[in-house]
Amino acid sequence: MKKKARFRVLCALFIFAVCLSFFAFTVHTTQIASVPDEIATDRPIVIVDAGHGGVDGGAVAYDGTEEQLLNLQIAKLLEQQLCAFGIETVMTRTNEDSIHDETANTIREKKVTDIHNRMAIMEAHPDALFVSIHQNKYTDSSQQGTQVFYSPNTTTSPALADCIQKSVVSLLQPENTREIKKSGSSIYLLYYAKQTAVLVECGFLSNQHDTELLKDEEYQKQMAFAIAAGILNYLNL
Repeated sequence: MKKKARFRVLCALFIFAVCLSFFAFTVHTTQIASVPDEIATDRPIVIVDAGHGGVDGGAVAYDGTEEQLLNLQIAKLLEQQLCAFGIETVMTRTNEDSIHDETANTIREKKVTDIHNRMAIMEAHPDALFVSIHQNKYTDSSQQGTQVFYSPNTTTSPALADCIQKSVVSLLQPENTREIKKSGSSIYLLYYAKQTAVLVECGFLSNQHDTELLKDEEYQKQMAFAIAAGILNYLNL
């Protein structure tokens, strides 16, 4: 109960701070109404990517829970949080299906075209922040907690990852000592990204405690809020 109460207080304080920042932003933009739109609008789009989907269910928990469903649930909540704070968003998928080409027949073809279509969404919004939602899995079931990976191609990617990691730790997982990590070639979208891009491994499906938390709707909301707070902190909003 104390932990939930602490989280609610932190959320309330954060929302109050954000409201003040929006008020200041409104006053500021009113004063410079004559500035051209391309200069006055400086808030980037955030691409919210729910990892996996369809035939590619991702990691599977001890009870059969598929990663792709948890990714989608948290991604939708994150998108709602960002929109509530005035951030424009793009979702790579909004249902349990993958976004593979209709011409793809085999599982491999569906996975390959799905990842290429996600990359195409990134390329269509070159100035956007890319935030991918995933769940982790490891042979050691004692491993738990959120960890954020970042693209090796931009100096802004580790900065965004650090803001999100610190936000999750301070708001939700004070015992988490994990550090942000540079992506290797195994994370295709980050490895080839040309813009600010991160992947959030929200927890370990190989850990029963993490799995039970990640299945809980209230915890999903808290996770989405913590990620959104990290993004807003990165944007200095």
